[in-house]
Amino acid sequence: MISPLRALLVDDEPPARRWLARLLRDRADVALAGEAGTVEEAARVAAEVRPDVVFLDVQMPPANGFDLLPHLPPGTRVVFVTAHDSYAVRAFQTNALDYLLKPVHPERLEETLRRLRLQPAPAVSAAPSERLGLDDLAPLRDGRTLHMARVGDIAAIEAEGAYTRVHVSGQSPVVVLRRVKEWEEILPAPPFVRMERSLIVNLSRIRAAEGGTREETRLLLRDAGEIVLGRAASRRLRRLL
Repeated sequence: MISPLRALLVDDEPPARRWLARLLRDRADVALAGEAGTVEEAARVAAEVRPDVVFLDVQMPPANGFDLLPHLPPGTRVVFVTAHDSYAVRAFQTNALDYLLKPVHPERLEETLRRLRLQPAPAVSAAPSERLGLDDLAPLRDGRTLHMARVGDIAAIEAEGAYTRVHVSGQSPVVVLRRVKEWEEILPAPPFVRMERSLIVNLSRIRAAEGGTREETRLLLRDAGEIVLGRAASRRLRRLL
């Protein structure tokens, strides 16, 4: 029989801890190892109970959840749980296993627990890496919905003012409030290349390039539709391919 995962709940809001504990309490595959309301308390409890996973809030004034990471025992997996999605990229740059938005829904928690059981423990880093890896998850906020996309499945990103349209293999494009330059700073290069000011393309997701005229090229993406390149981007694509 597989031993249950030992879980530590860290949140400065008791109602949030109670709700998550309620969702986990009756599960045979999870054992509640402890709770903490501050980073200092969490570091002490983690050293005592050595949890397999920490469900960790981000905003816990005067500290935040990222301050706890250097004090966790080696091999501890981290799932961030917060009411704000603005920390999602930083969370995944620390190799967090997942990122849950409050209030936590049972179906979403089930997905996280499945990943905990199937994936080996990543090395959680207190200092975020500068760029995401191809197997990391990228948070895509579309209105009230937070989509999680594997970075390597992102085929292209097009600028739309202060927003970007993200083409992801196997699903409809998602429009998010993030500029092309911000994407360029966190995506791995290669295979991601900024073709022009308004466009980033994942070269590994190109299925074919069809030259329509001298002024443009039709780029066919793998399971992510197509986009049209202008003259300058077409010239750069020919040099890269």
